[in-house]
Amino acid sequence: MRPSTTSMGLVAATASAVLVAMIAPAQVAVAASDEASPQSVIVLMRDQHPDLKPKAQAEQRAATVAGDQSSVVRDLTDHGATDLVQLNTVSAVAAKVKPAEVDRLKADPKVAAVVPDLTIYANRRPAQGGSKAKLDRSICPADPAKPLLEPEALDLTRTTQAQSLATGKGVKVAFIADGIDVNNPDFIRPDGSHVITDYQDFSGDGVHDSSGGDEAFGDASSIAAQGNRVYDLATELPYSGLPRGCTMRIRGFAPDAELVGIKVFGQNGTSTSAFVRGIDYAVNHDKVDILSESFGGNPYPDPDTDPVTLADRAAIDAGVTVVASSGDSGVSGTIGSPASDPRVIAVGGTTANRVQAQAFGYRDWTSNNITGLSSGGPTLNGKLVDLVAPGFGGMADCTVDPRWDGCTSITEPFGGTSQSAPFVAGSAALVMQAYERTHHGARPSPDLVKRLLTGTAQDLNTPADQQGAGLVDSEAAVRAALSIDTGDRQGSGLVPSLGQLDLIGKAGSSQHASITLTNTGSKPQTVSQSSRTLGAQTFAVDRTAAITAPADPGNLPAEGGAAAAPISFEVPAGTPLLDATMTWPGTKTSGQLSVVLLDPRGRLVQQSYDYGFANYQYISVHDPVPGKWTAKILWSNGRGHLTEKPIPPGSFRGNALVRFTGHDYASAGITGTARRTIPAGGSASFDLSVPLPASAGDVPASVQFDSDSGTHLSVPVERRALIPTEAKQDNDFGITITGGVGRGLGQEKGYYLDVPPGRRSMTVDLSTPDPATPLEFYLVSPDKQILSSDVNASENTWNDNKSRVGATSASLTVNQPAAGRWQLMAVLTNPVSGKEFSERVSGKVRFDRTTARANNLPNGAKIKAGSTVTASVEVTNTGAAGQYFFLDPRLGGQQQVTLKPYNGQEKLTLPVHTSGTTVPSYLVPPHTTRLDANTSASLPVDIDLLYDKGNPEFFAKSRNNSAHVTGSSRQQLAPGSWTVDVQQPGPFPNGSAAGTATVSLAATTQQFDPWLTSATGDYWQGNAKPVYVVPGVTSTIKVSITPNAPVGTVVHGTVYVDSVNPLAGGGSELIGLPYSYTVS
Repeated sequence: MRPSTTSMGLVAATASAVLVAMIAPAQVAVAASDEASPQSVIVLMRDQHPDLKPKAQAEQRAATVAGDQSSVVRDLTDHGATDLVQLNTVSAVAAKVKPAEVDRLKADPKVAAVVPDLTIYANRRPAQGGSKAKLDRSICPADPAKPLLEPEALDLTRTTQAQSLATGKGVKVAFIADGIDVNNPDFIRPDGSHVITDYQDFSGDGVHDSSGGDEAFGDASSIAAQGNRVYDLATELPYSGLPRGCTMRIRGFAPDAELVGIKVFGQNGTSTSAFVRGIDYAVNHDKVDILSESFGGNPYPDPDTDPVTLADRAAIDAGVTVVASSGDSGVSGTIGSPASDPRVIAVGGTTANRVQAQAFGYRDWTSNNITGLSSGGPTLNGKLVDLVAPGFGGMADCTVDPRWDGCTSITEPFGGTSQSAPFVAGSAALVMQAYERTHHGARPSPDLVKRLLTGTAQDLNTPADQQGAGLVDSEAAVRAALSIDTGDRQGSGLVPSLGQLDLIGKAGSSQHASITLTNTGSKPQTVSQSSRTLGAQTFAVDRTAAITAPADPGNLPAEGGAAAAPISFEVPAGTPLLDATMTWPGTKTSGQLSVVLLDPRGRLVQQSYDYGFANYQYISVHDPVPGKWTAKILWSNGRGHLTEKPIPPGSFRGNALVRFTGHDYASAGITGTARRTIPAGGSASFDLSVPLPASAGDVPASVQFDSDSGTHLSVPVERRALIPTEAKQDNDFGITITGGVGRGLGQEKGYYLDVPPGRRSMTVDLSTPDPATPLEFYLVSPDKQILSSDVNASENTWNDNKSRVGATSASLTVNQPAAGRWQLMAVLTNPVSGKEFSERVSGKVRFDRTTARANNLPNGAKIKAGSTVTASVEVTNTGAAGQYFFLDPRLGGQQQVTLKPYNGQEKLTLPVHTSGTTVPSYLVPPHTTRLDANTSASLPVDIDLLYDKGNPEFFAKSRNNSAHVTGSSRQQLAPGSWTVDVQQPGPFPNGSAAGTATVSLAATTQQFDPWLTSATGDYWQGNAKPVYVVPGVTSTIKVSITPNAPVGTVVHGTVYVDSVNPLAGGGSELIGLPYSYTVS
């Protein structure tokens, strides 16, 4: 798995954050074979200039770091590296290089290490600017002695009211993040006791080592800041122009909760071991009640067997409620793990625009829309977010100290779904305390906590795949907790028996489901059922914006300079949902653009989020005020770093396409029980018939419940229709690609298809109209193994990334597919081309269409030992995309073989993250059913075996000074690159100790035939010279057989015809041709 944090500020804080991409591979090895595909790597500079702080001395550091990196950048460019990005906070250069270049780069005396761009990263807080325009004092307190209460989220979620009923007292919450100052004055209670009662390091750096701290301070503040310090926003937002005396204080959602800090993000990376050990420590040592997890990643496939998910599930089984951020990659299907687990409370983000209005000079604002950064959309496995909470943005406490260089002042702007998750963790603490008070000291189960929160959430009238059940309502949840299953009933809550419905079936069919509602109120309620889904488009306004430089680039407003003339458009009355989309053909270095929406009253309503290089922006507004709206296009990333200067204008000059669209809602056609009267304290079931989409894919909806007491409840419904799989047909389907925010990946789409038994092959051909929008495709077996992969690009010259060209097709094939439910994954890797608002990919699923013919391949013949027999194999490309083909000859039967790493070392110096040694990566061939990884060390170590896409992943804890882990599959494990990671188990009060470890990996696989060779070589044995075949063309591959076995040996084997796309790091197995002979 590949975690990241969801705060808007942790990734850039440390080397680990820059390198993170999800939980599993803390140190995924960089390939070193010419046969391997180009690798995304980070070239870490030896001199990190710790004396030059990234924020306090930004300009001096930028100049110094750029000078250090210049020779490395020239070297990378001269050797054909692509996708170069120079990093400043950690002095490093990100690039995509051929694996053979890695050792040469490591030899550069200026380079400390070359590591893969794959690890766990923290979901960060969004960054924006401030405004020097004078503001009305109405957004500041009339009396500075009566400061505003931050964050605004307290009022938006009715948590201020809830705190009169519960404060989290007696509840223990662990937050998993980076480093923190447990002695910050706002983490000390009035009686002198500490809010954070335990703080442990699992990163290996120790609790006293320097750490960014952005995430941890934000998490702790969101949950349990005491509000005992007064700050002046005129100082804390230095570019705002706010008047002196604009005071505020910061209070958490559950100020009386007890906190446990688990540090997993250090300066030099993180690991699966850090997360698993940290969770285990919090649950078993500190006996926490809630885990707040503002991290995540997007491994694929996304099974429920990765180590962090298993650790979370063990915690849930122990009675611990787990809350996780959905991610900061946008609403286009990007929910990360662990939030993707159905048992975890997955939290998306909404707007809380007061602090942005204060910083940017707006006199008024609205909040409670889905923020543009919030990860939403169905997961690969068909889950939606459970609910949402404010994530853009607010203020948090910080401590200015070299140990926490993310803190440049005594507060920090904080946001992202990394803020949303600890808010909900705080609400959960209130729920637990309230429930315990009226249930004789008993604690609610994690499932009940989840249902109390989702069942009382405020429906925002936004799509279910973005809001889940709606905005968390702490007061309603607390009242429901006090009332459920007791005689002390209050309010009029309706608690559902489940948080969401996830339904799968044939297109056009109906699925049956049931939801039971419990009335926690003091009076009977008559409840009516209806349904809602996104309906027809009611209007669309398309505009072209000419992007230019600001009129006065030397005097930029805090929100960013104007990149185009403002756009006005009309929104008709009665529009339930407005969305704005912008796309443009930018480049990585041409600047970032953001859209700001102002309603007819001039209020700040929405701002889009551009994390990096996406060429795409999307935001929405529910129930927009009718009238003339204004869209401002700014040179801005829209990320909410309000203490920083506005970003400089970019170099892009051209047109951006902007579209404003209105949508209606419609019934989802859900029928069944229409109305029930539920007695006070009683329950009633609603039986439902839910129609699935008419064609393959996802169409989320919600079941709406309304009572005569005014209670309203929205239960999200994920509806997924299968791709048809008729044996003798071209089974058509379509995929709509939009875009993301430039963080991690842009979009994930998961499709299911049920493969019938007895099929010789399965091929999925895909047509991708825009070759400039990079797409990856994968076929995943019923036991969650990627067995085929391709991208819509190819190399004109084998193994030459500089010859890469975009393509309008891709093709996937599986030989002898197992019967059962397969998954097709489509992944947008960023950015889109910027030429259109969306792209429609068309696909076909076909069975038994692969062909190959053997000429003179022996079938029972006799071959003299030492002699050579020649043959050939005619390969026809029956797919839609050009492919590189090669032959993979195997003997019958399985054999355990010891694999040799193609990169990294099997003898490691510990700790790995500071030693300069690289954990080993291995090329695992097809038809491997088992992998056994072993390590022996001079001190205790954990071992982690993982596939390079993130999953499968197998983890084992240390047994004394050794560890062993096995990964297996009933059919076969995913072929391709696997890594064995070795990490010391925490906690580390003073950092991890020095030591050594030796690693090995053995594979149980179908034996390679040492006597059969071909003109193409064998990619899986590191000697491929494949032949490129365009669709519809046949190529002949020569084969030689020179047996060297004892006379009388009967040889049975299979020549597999495989394809490989180096840009995909894998390919397909198309067909197997049997052969046999006797050695004479």
